[in-house]
Amino acid sequence: MGGTSMRLLLIEDEEDLARPLIKALSDYGFAVDYSNEGTSGLSKAEINQYDCILLDLNLPGIDGISISNKLRAQNINTPILMVTAKHQIDDKLIGFEAGADDYISKPFNLKELTARIKAIVRRSSENKTHNLEFLNFELIPDKNTLLDTQTGEEIELTTKECSMLEYMIRNINRTIPAEELLEHVWDEEANPFSDTIKTHIKTLRKKFDPQKKILKTIHGKGYMLNTKK
Repeated sequence: MGGTSMRLLLIEDEEDLARPLIKALSDYGFAVDYSNEGTSGLSKAEINQYDCILLDLNLPGIDGISISNKLRAQNINTPILMVTAKHQIDDKLIGFEAGADDYISKPFNLKELTARIKAIVRRSSENKTHNLEFLNFELIPDKNTLLDTQTGEEIELTTKECSMLEYMIRNINRTIPAEELLEHVWDEEANPFSDTIKTHIKTLRKKFDPQKKILKTIHGKGYMLNTKK
């Protein structure tokens, strides 16, 4: 994820813990949404696209285990890092059975927390590498290359073009607002009013979609990688 901004959801009812945590994670370059109870946390996790959910086990409204179960039942596979004050092995096992990807106990060290977040996000990306195919193309992120599987042609991409296309493949046939692309591909210094996204869409089109049939602009809403005929 080198240098990119990850979008996290923190669901934690202890605001004394949450406030400094949000600040610290923001300083690390994470974009953090926050919910202080289970019901609103669950609805944010259902509506928005996150790279990781930091989920406290004991919450008012709906508890962390139920949130995890509900998300997994809807095939929402966002990586979940369970946060708890308890050290009992039973809770860890229940958490993993409910679909949590990893577990951290309070009080935790911030460096360890960020390392854990990055590790589970990376793992979940690796698990989805087979999804990097669309139409007659295959994206090879390690090489910044787009392969045309019909002709065998290798199209060279810049790192940003590659990251942008990867994010669009992972959200195929969904309209993605420019701000969301900025948030996931650029760091927090990116200017939301600049033409960065527009320019990169233009250069990507030149490389593999000169007819503008695949990489669509949905006016006033964003961009879509379209695989529907």
